[in-house]
Amino acid sequence: MKSSLGFTLVEIAIVLAILAFIMSALIFPLTKQNDYKRMATTQERFEEIKEALLGFAILNDSLPCPALSAKDGKSPLPPCDKEGYLPWAELGVGRYDSWGNPFRYRVDASFTKSFSNPPDTSSDLEVQDMQDLDLVNKDGNSRIIAIIFSYGKDGKAYDENDGTKNKIYTQDVYVENTFDDILIWLPKSILINRLAAAGKWPPS
Repeated sequence: MKSSLGFTLVEIAIVLAILAFIMSALIFPLTKQNDYKRMATTQERFEEIKEALLGFAILNDSLPCPALSAKDGKSPLPPCDKEGYLPWAELGVGRYDSWGNPFRYRVDASFTKSFSNPPDTSSDLEVQDMQDLDLVNKDGNSRIIAIIFSYGKDGKAYDENDGTKNKIYTQDVYVENTFDDILIWLPKSILINRLAAAGKWPPS
């Protein structure tokens, strides 16, 4: 006969299993919400960085080179044709994404010197989706001059985004355990429009 003064081990195990299930059901959505919040925060920081790059271009008639060190964030003198860290010290912006990883940056080397008139309309920087479909090319020419990106939650570059293979980068929707890099780019049209609005285009 079961005692009325307590629970059996089986009953306790069942209660613990139910509690564990409830807790996991609550924690999982909170983890997802936190992930999406971090992605949104990183996107906001990207917009600040893009504005800082445009401001730098107006003041300096060029874009900065990638920093060699994430720690000092200083932009070396051109030429610079390799991916590096965001030159946050030159731009006056934060250096980290919302996961605490330093932002990465690549720029078309021709735009790290004084802007030409008419502007160079060719670039070898490319952005594709995970199905290798071009996102920024038209008639074989890229329309972007700079790329800023975050390695995302896992802190690792997705395939092409390691910056050592070529000048092709990947941007796509977030896929759990498959793709979490976050990437934006600065189009030439936006740069030239902003320079023109500031009275800095065409160059004198």
